Amino acid sequence: MKLIQNRDELRELAKEIGVRPDWHEPDEQEVTAVVYGHRFDNAGFWPLDGEYTRAEILEQHAVLVRSGVAVAAVNLATLFAWASEK
Repeated sequence: MKLIQNRDELRELAKEIGVRPDWHEPDEQEVTAVVYGHRFDNAGFWPLDGEYTRAEILEQHAVLVRSGVAVAAVNLATLFAWASEK
């Protein structure tokens, strides 16, 4: 599973999984997202893995799933930052 750290990586992932640039109707490409975590922050730990197993410190993040397989994770607060940039 890829960890998306910047907008360019997210754009590249969109091309790889075949979603439209505006992400309209991603379900047509069998893409969905599942949100995990408890803290709305982008300075700590995500996704849940063998090293960071304490759920209470896990930051909120979206895991993108295509055809039942987790393909990437992106921090939710970071997504909001990208969306509000000028």
